[in-house]
Amino acid sequence: MHEPGRPAVARRAVFLIGGYERNDCEGFLRRIGREIDCFSRCWAVTTSMKVLGHAECHSSATAQVLYEGPDGSCRSDITFLSYDDIVRRDGARPFHLRLLAYLAAFFDYVASGTMIRFFQTNWRFALYFLYPFAALLAFLWIGSLGFRLVSLVDPPGGLILPLVAGIGLTVVVGGYLGRRYFVFHLMDLWSFSREHLHCRRADMDARLSAWGDLIKDRIADANFDEVLLVGHSTGGAMILDLAELVGERLETEGRAVNFKVLTVGSTSLKVALHPAANRARARMAALATRMQIRWIEFQALTDIINFYKCDPYALAGLTHDRREAFPQQYQVRFREMLEPGIYRRIKRNFFRVHYQFISANSRQYFYDFFMICCGTRSLEEARPGSMPLIDGEQRWAEHNRTKVHHD
Repeated sequence: MHEPGRPAVARRAVFLIGGYERNDCEGFLRRIGREIDCFSRCWAVTTSMKVLGHAECHSSATAQVLYEGPDGSCRSDITFLSYDDIVRRDGARPFHLRLLAYLAAFFDYVASGTMIRFFQTNWRFALYFLYPFAALLAFLWIGSLGFRLVSLVDPPGGLILPLVAGIGLTVVVGGYLGRRYFVFHLMDLWSFSREHLHCRRADMDARLSAWGDLIKDRIADANFDEVLLVGHSTGGAMILDLAELVGERLETEGRAVNFKVLTVGSTSLKVALHPAANRARARMAALATRMQIRWIEFQALTDIINFYKCDPYALAGLTHDRREAFPQQYQVRFREMLEPGIYRRIKRNFFRVHYQFISANSRQYFYDFFMICCGTRSLEEARPGSMPLIDGEQRWAEHNRTKVHHD
């Protein structure tokens, strides 16, 4: 129980791993600054943000957010854990190497039966898995059309001109559409996921180890009311690895393992469902034995890039001795988080929908990423039927609305 009159959380540390993307620390912090402003308007609270610093290798950056509302005040240190340099190196490889790595990953997922497991657990995610491969086949089909059309005019030189036309059309059209619709980026994502679950990414393992030391030392240096390890998208799988590394190191030093894990829009099952992901499943199993750790996951039907209504721990084939669910799962509805016009504008863009998990709401709702990371409530209070602000505090809300309007 917290002290009467004192917020449940007055000081918080948040460590966030995002998806597999080319988003460096500077870009993330600029985005957070914009979203914080939207969050403030939605809830009629006062917030401010300042950047505290970057790691020398730019693998992390921390911003401090000050929150003040009718429920009290809170200071949150939000650290973005970046691996965009790894993503960029993957994307800078010659295309033929990227293609070969992707095809190896695709047929590995098919031959291992993992793709079938995707269809059994969440067919929408399975279609997302098939998307890059289907797009590559479409590019080849477009090239074959060019080959056949040129062949119809019976050009001199036999098949030379039709072949040149077909290959050229495939390269030009495929190159443009592949970049515009993230086909090549998703190829790299699946290659990375396959290599990581097979323990073949020494660069990512080293990054996770460095982050583990960072979090362990940060927790030791400050007295936080709440420590959140947050994973979004691909980060939902890596945050589980990181949580176990941090838990093990804290336990080795004889210190309390009292942080919480939050996964939102997570794709951890793309790793855990693969038969070769023994290390990932072992770390998940070990995480459940650390009884002080709480793990909460939020999922949404509208987002095809997550496993809706799927228990990531149980579906990994694991069992635990806890009395409570591990993780505790809640389903959210983006339609209720957003104004109708905003929802209509984004609902067919599945990448933008996926990012709503870590974006500001435009309507008050029990799930609000920034209320969880910056407000005075603890993570456990973000559940259906629970709202941060209560009736009877309209004077404060109106004051802040007026302040935001004049600013």
